Amino acid sequence: MWTSFIGYMASGKSTVTRRLQAVSNRPAVSLDQRIAEKAGISVAEIFATRGEAAFRELEVAAMRELDPERPLVVDTGGGVVQTPAAVALLRERGVVIWLDVPWEAVRSRLRDSDQSERPLIGRLGWAGLEQLFRQRRRLYAAAADFRLRSDRAAAADIAQLAMLRSLQWERRREEERR
Repeated sequence: MWTSFIGYMASGKSTVTRRLQAVSNRPAVSLDQRIAEKAGISVAEIFATRGEAAFRELEVAAMRELDPERPLVVDTGGGVVQTPAAVALLRERGVVIWLDVPWEAVRSRLRDSDQSERPLIGRLGWAGLEQLFRQRRRLYAAAADFRLRSDRAAAADIAQLAMLRSLQWERRREEERR
């Protein structure tokens, strides 16, 4: 069973994934990192040279290559919810947890981060990023089994909550199978 994190850029997906990996002893996979390694170029370069549609295809392909039966903690890209096939794979293979954070916190975190690794910042600007944030919220809500606010607690606490939600999800699935 996978525990997959979805959410907008800078919502804490990578940090919480590492924390959950540490407390659960499950291997972690960063889809963006896996895609970049396989392509031999960064995610930003993929967006710039091949476009977002090509990146989304690589994202689905990367998920399909992962063992669906292996327990994993999966860190997705912020736009994974734009691809119905990607959402279907995440939901088939485990629990999907939305790390929700308000726009103001996202903007602050993005300003303090390495923006060169975030291809949409330069392309959309702050107003465009906020519009995309608002559009994606409904997609995150529709894809998620659980929603956790990731601006109100430390990453370690969020990872503990995510572990509890994963266990709840597994128990519910077991009961449904009976």
